[in-house]
Amino acid sequence: MIPVVVTILGYLPGLDLSAETKSQLFLLPKLNAFINGTAFCVLIAAWLAIRAKNIALHKKLTTTAVILSFCFLLSYIAFHFTMPSTSYGGEYAYLYYFILITHILLSAAIVPLVLFTYARGWMMDVEKHKKLAHFTWPLWLYVTATGVIVYLMISPFYDATSSI
Repeated sequence: MIPVVVTILGYLPGLDLSAETKSQLFLLPKLNAFINGTAFCVLIAAWLAIRAKNIALHKKLTTTAVILSFCFLLSYIAFHFTMPSTSYGGEYAYLYYFILITHILLSAAIVPLVLFTYARGWMMDVEKHKKLAHFTWPLWLYVTATGVIVYLMISPFYDATSSI
């Protein structure tokens, strides 16, 4: 559902924003990269906590990762609703588009996986949680890491003064 919403947002008529507003909105991708990077670190810490059998800390950290991912999603939608798409203009286009496409596809898949895995863990359905987490966690980690990489690769091509 989320990729469909983002796609639809791309076809809606643009907003008439001032150059100053556009410039401020271009802070959102940097914020998104920060949120993704933080979520990545929190997911590593959550894995370390559960390896140490610290369930309480693991729950707090995974809750934090879910909240961060939700905040990222809101900020991502806000940016893409208000700003035009940016094309990659670097020399590593094949690498960029490979990372971008896998990131987008897995980000669509990860949302229900995270929610189901999180719910199983919260309800202490440990066996089902572990089975889901076994493949949810690395995918979630990949999505958060590639979110940062995509930002680092595309950000030099942002034009905060372009018209919508």
